[in-house]
Amino acid sequence: MLIVGPPWPRGGTARVMQNQVEFYRSRGYQPVVVCVPLHRAFVESHPAWEGIKSGIKELGADQTFFASIDVRRFNTAKYTSWISKTFRGTALDWIVFTANSALLPKAAIEFIHEHTVALVHVNHVYTLAFARRLLKQVVQSPNPVPMILETHDIQSHFLRDKGEINPWTHKLDTLDRLIDSEISYLNKMKVLVHCSVDDFNFFKSHLPEKQHVLAMPTINEAFISSVEAACASSCDSIDLFFVGQSTVPNLAAMKWFFEQVWPLIADRGYSTKIVGPIDMLVRKDLPEIYKAYSSCFVGPIAELTSSYHAARCVIAPMVSGTGISVKTIEALALGKPFVGTSKAYRGMPIDRIRLAGLEAHDTPQDFASAIVRALSEERLAANASRCAYNSLFSKPAAFASRDEAVRLAVAS
Repeated sequence: MLIVGPPWPRGGTARVMQNQVEFYRSRGYQPVVVCVPLHRAFVESHPAWEGIKSGIKELGADQTFFASIDVRRFNTAKYTSWISKTFRGTALDWIVFTANSALLPKAAIEFIHEHTVALVHVNHVYTLAFARRLLKQVVQSPNPVPMILETHDIQSHFLRDKGEINPWTHKLDTLDRLIDSEISYLNKMKVLVHCSVDDFNFFKSHLPEKQHVLAMPTINEAFISSVEAACASSCDSIDLFFVGQSTVPNLAAMKWFFEQVWPLIADRGYSTKIVGPIDMLVRKDLPEIYKAYSSCFVGPIAELTSSYHAARCVIAPMVSGTGISVKTIEALALGKPFVGTSKAYRGMPIDRIRLAGLEAHDTPQDFASAIVRALSEERLAANASRCAYNSLFSKPAAFASRDEAVRLAVAS
């Protein structure tokens, strides 16, 4: 079976694609990943090409193939696509046509042509046109091949929030036009899988006649085992732990935490470790905070297992963000006491989160008090995390949802 996705070897999308590979293999499929570029710069001469290939191969598929942008085909397609959209294409349409202008190497085409493809799983609306063309031109099958599309956030909202300029008009698209574009592509599918409750509700309201499945991300069990097996003496105990990429939501989280929460617990002497490239963004945009708390920011590290093992409490002081927070799920999977805001639980069924014994803490005082409680009642807080993970995000829960998606796709 084919898994078609973008060249994002790290982060939430990669984690979900890794879940897909593991699921399909457990069900007797031989997963083959086809990596599709979303930007015209992604050609084989791109300086990051080898790093992207290395990261995607870590997904663990039986075979991995990489499409690359063909410059001549891209230059032609940008005009034909603009015309086909009656000169009303959006920034979302631009990304879709860019991906569709990519070409697979001859060896990949021959491999796919010679093997039976039982199912195609498409990641992101952006790679749908490429997948449909691949199915039509390369896949050999006497019967229609079932297809599933996994949405990974509401991309029209993401492009609007990002301020993505339409390359055809050199202007911003309205949100309504972006949504119309996204829905028009998804309307070609019969089965849609969503990674968050918010995505599920949004797309179900816009496409009520389609089959919608909620499949929460799960955490690789090998990672959980490696954290549990990490040497306790390899890292000093960490009272408060946060992992963050260099993103605007993480920047806002650091600002809120250090300006409003930390002063309420500063006298308790908690050790705090902020891991990841968020340190560079804080240094640049919040220089006073970075100067005052530079010892907390350790930047990217080679591996997280020792730090997670040493962490007594994982915090997520998020005040913004979209999609679902994989880092929250990761902390719950590891059975770590966890303190988060409502935004840390975004995209999750909050009623079931509360049933497990967890709460969102949205005021500085509530957040600070929750930290104190979690560190004074570690065993109770850890049990709440494990309970939430087992009921919502564990492999049996996630795989049951994916079984339902396959059943619906095969039956349609």
